Amino acid sequence: MHYSPTIVQFAGFASNQTALALSLITSGLNVIGTVISMRFVDRYGRRKLMIISMVGIITCLVVLPVVFFQAAAHAPRIGNLESTHFGSNSTCPAYVSAPNPASWYCMTCLKAQCGFCANCVSAYAPGACVASNDGLKKACAGEHCVWYTKGCPSKVGFFAVILLGLYIIIYALGMGTKPWIVNSEIYPLRFRGTCGAVEGLLQ
Repeated sequence: MHYSPTIVQFAGFASNQTALALSLITSGLNVIGTVISMRFVDRYGRRKLMIISMVGIITCLVVLPVVFFQAAAHAPRIGNLESTHFGSNSTCPAYVSAPNPASWYCMTCLKAQCGFCANCVSAYAPGACVASNDGLKKACAGEHCVWYTKGCPSKVGFFAVILLGLYIIIYALGMGTKPWIVNSEIYPLRFRGTCGAVEGLLQ
């Protein structure tokens, strides 16, 4: 949950404001999952909810990398004309010296510590790979294009956000709340405070 804004940006939402807003929504889902957990914990039992939660968490954590892999595989390519649009000295140095720049795409550009200025007409069309600095970021925004440094434009980005939200609800349903409940129940009263503090520290 703490890394939600970064994960959202990896999913292709370049705007910090958008990433923060979406991460706040996913944080709100934690509350929903906790309320659901409170309602069903005595009806279905701790063990069953923890098993359901663990299976759901594993499923989400397996599917999420697949979504990111698909996003990277279908990332926009780098256009030579677009990259030199801001001036030959502005083009990403690694792109200029690359033996096969035609094979570059958005993720290659970002891995080279450069910035990707998306195509102004379509974010999924070839864009510019330029040096990552504030001047070029402003120049990109000045042409009403979107600047990317953490993730690439993606048609599957919403799936990543949905999976993140689902993960948080499932986590809150079992693994986020049940350890606290179980720890408060299994220790003798005289050790409960100390053991609860140790459990909180380890979690």
